[in-house]
Amino acid sequence: MDFRDVFIGKRSFKTMIASAIEVYSRETNGALLGRNTTMNIDGVKKKVLSVKNVYPIQTEKRKRSEVSHGNIAAFGRFLRAMRSLKTNMVGGFHSHPHPYEGNKLSMGDVEFIRDEIKAMSKIGQRGIEKGWLEIVISIRRKNYKRSGISKWYTCSYVKKVRCKIRTQKRVGYDIIVSAYWVYPEKTVKKKVQYSVKETAVYVPWIVE
Repeated sequence: MDFRDVFIGKRSFKTMIASAIEVYSRETNGALLGRNTTMNIDGVKKKVLSVKNVYPIQTEKRKRSEVSHGNIAAFGRFLRAMRSLKTNMVGGFHSHPHPYEGNKLSMGDVEFIRDEIKAMSKIGQRGIEKGWLEIVISIRRKNYKRSGISKWYTCSYVKKVRCKIRTQKRVGYDIIVSAYWVYPEKTVKKKVQYSVKETAVYVPWIVE
């Protein structure tokens, strides 16, 4: 398995952040479209998975600590549309509103991803069985005592990206973006068991 680090383009990154803020107090969920490539990051050529587009899924059933397919038929149409449009779906993204689950994948998340892989395999999209990329957006609303201008900035942690966004004079969001590869490790009694490996997130365009 090629555990590549992840480059997220400007439009895709902002779409995911806006999606998480839009449904804050519930989980957002969507698909990642991208491809493997080589990019110059911080003066070094790196093999990465480049997230070119994201697609928030509109028919999901959302709760504070989980998200599921609210309309199975609609989700099937979505998968078939992705196949017909010849898009390269590489995984998904979802949010963890405070205080649920933090910035790691839960066991429930991994089980949900396993079912996603099965659904895609049934319609002939088998390449993703080797590894699914999941981006987790940990989000917490903050109320400020002092007013300030609406702005956002980021700071990089080891493998993660953190951004603080002021959406109103006294309201903002503290967000941590993490990325994980979910991959088949072994088969026990004809059941595939999946493991998780964190990978680094790059958004170098932010400093431009």
